[in-house]
Amino acid sequence: MRRSYECDKPRQPMPEFYLPAMWPLDLQNAIADWIGAWWWRRRMRRLLAQDSEGRIRLGSAKGVVEQGAAEPLRLIAQRRARWLRGG
Repeated sequence: MRRSYECDKPRQPMPEFYLPAMWPLDLQNAIADWIGAWWWRRRMRRLLAQDSEGRIRLGSAKGVVEQGAAEPLRLIAQRRARWLRGG
């Protein structure tokens, strides 16, 4: 009498793209969008600080930079996601 072992059974084919230790892609993208939005808003706030110190001159772009510095992260992250992934 022959015993049946797990390794004797035929395996199901592996999908083309499978990484068992990988986070869900939506979560990865959301984290990347929030971090990118935070960096972008931080950059806008630094530009405003440098302008007020007299180190740079924003000129006509000052209004756009002020708007970007005051914008909520949620909106910046959504815009970034649409821009990067076309969604």
